[in-house]
Amino acid sequence: MAGAQRLLTVLLGVSAIGLLAAPLLTTEPLERVNHFAEHRPANIAHAGAQGHAPPNTLEAFQLAVDLGADTLEMDLQLSADNEVVVHHDGTVGRQTDGAGAIREMTVDELRELDAGYAFTDEDGTHPYRGEGVRIPTLEEVFEAFPEQHMVLEMKREGGTGTPAAVTDRVRAHGREDRVILASFELDFVREARERLPGVLTAMSVAEVRQFHMLQLFGLHRWWQPPGEFLQIPEFYAGIHVTSHRFLSAADEIGVDTHVWTVNDPDTMRRLLAAGAHGIITDHTERMVEVTAERAAGAPHPEADSGNVALTVWLQDRLGWLTPAMAAITFLGHQEFYVVAFPLLYWAVSRRVGLRVGVLLLVSAGINEAGKLAGRTPRPSFVVPELGAVSEHTFGIPSGHAQHGLVVWGALAAEVRRHWAWVAALVLVLLLSASRIHLGVHYPADVLAGWAVGGALLIAYLRWRNPVEAWLATRRPMQLVGLALAASVALIALAAGARVVFLDWQPPATWVGIGPDTWPIGLSHAVTPAGALFGLGAGVALLRAYGGFDAGGPLWQRALRCLFGLVGVVLLWQGLGALFPAGEDPIALAYRWVRYAAVGVWVGGGAPLAFVRLGLAPAAVSTPSQPKPARHAAAS
Repeated sequence: MAGAQRLLTVLLGVSAIGLLAAPLLTTEPLERVNHFAEHRPANIAHAGAQGHAPPNTLEAFQLAVDLGADTLEMDLQLSADNEVVVHHDGTVGRQTDGAGAIREMTVDELRELDAGYAFTDEDGTHPYRGEGVRIPTLEEVFEAFPEQHMVLEMKREGGTGTPAAVTDRVRAHGREDRVILASFELDFVREARERLPGVLTAMSVAEVRQFHMLQLFGLHRWWQPPGEFLQIPEFYAGIHVTSHRFLSAADEIGVDTHVWTVNDPDTMRRLLAAGAHGIITDHTERMVEVTAERAAGAPHPEADSGNVALTVWLQDRLGWLTPAMAAITFLGHQEFYVVAFPLLYWAVSRRVGLRVGVLLLVSAGINEAGKLAGRTPRPSFVVPELGAVSEHTFGIPSGHAQHGLVVWGALAAEVRRHWAWVAALVLVLLLSASRIHLGVHYPADVLAGWAVGGALLIAYLRWRNPVEAWLATRRPMQLVGLALAASVALIALAAGARVVFLDWQPPATWVGIGPDTWPIGLSHAVTPAGALFGLGAGVALLRAYGGFDAGGPLWQRALRCLFGLVGVVLLWQGLGALFPAGEDPIALAYRWVRYAAVGVWVGGGAPLAFVRLGLAPAAVSTPSQPKPARHAAAS
């Protein structure tokens, strides 16, 4: 038995060391390329402005530059005399007045073709036919656009000599720092990297697939990206490639994502909101308009701001109240609860602190599941300038309204005085009003929060005593198991709502959504679930090794709180800085561990330390054992 315990201790120790060491072994993110950092989002002209001119021609490239493109994209082939020519297909029949394979034609023969022959304008005419438009060579493009950044896609049809020919010309023209070499073919990209070390490259299809699999499980942090760019379609083989998780994971390791080929302005808005770094488009001018719109913070032209009339009125007429409303709304933030309820548990009443703490965490888990199921916007999502504070989750139900009613209602019930109920009602109303005033909730969100919070409060008042009496008969390990089951249930509830809308994308009217404000995710549900398990495990630990008394002199309570809060901050912020963030499974697991550690410290670790340090007397009774009603508010 002793040997098994030692083995278990060793395994737990090794696991803990691995858990803490793994984040330190992640790869450093790539440095951003200056040009694309300055032009974010990048406006990349697909084969030039081919929505208005024959693709892959000097005319199309010049028009794209004139329209505002910051990068030109083009396709490269090899001619019979090994010249690098700019053309998409391996044959000339689709675009020109000729026929045959490019690989079997010389540059002189290609120059005789009319590259504008097949281009059709929106009115059905052929404005470039017979106008001298030709298939250019790569060197001609370099000479015509000496300062332009370019994406050079090497086509398989050009033959295995394409990478060597392209890199030779890039080197000869000194363009190593202004081109991205790309190809669907892994061997082409690898050869280009070998021949031009340090040249920028977009990852091949095989490398994109590898990254896609790694990011699904959060393993991308330990992967060294072979290229600086992911140039991808929105969907590939039935898979939604450009999910927020994929784009966020790429951003996390310093890789830019460019999505092709996007011509619809609403799709551009949606992809940029999801975190895409650039758009490859046939219509440069549309991307220019979308970028200007985003820079100005203007709502989508079709956005219906009628639902925000109350917020607009409040901010216009009562704008002087905004600082006060921001202060009031803090009373419903996570940071306030993380500090306030450990103090209640440690220095005022163990029973009340534990009751309200558990109730708050359950309410938070249910609230996040409700938000994921509802998927409604906040006013600041539609009209960004209304957002006086920043919020990243969906709107309905309002967490501040829900938690305020649950927490302050429960405390009023413990105090059992009319003034307590009045104070609770006033505080709930102020919290709710602050959310509307600050532009982060509609009135309907608040009403829904009250409905859910009221139902939870009624259930709590009805079942708290029977549940506590039942828990008092459980052994410590049974309490740990129950806490784990409750934690898993909260995550499963949110995950169920999340899975149903796995490929959800925000409407184009939600212009206030960006890579850092993406509402779909489980991290906000994992937080209370982890803390709930930790709190239950901590209380079980406390029961196994003796309780503590929350009373004592004021100086003793103050020292107790100070010492305990130092531990909270070290675990909460310290592990937050060490552990990876994100919405992938590994990041979520680390988040769960982080908040579970905080819960264990609050529920059991800190109280046991208080007793050991002489900051609190030991107590035989445990927080989960019921006491007579007249002692409900004392400890």
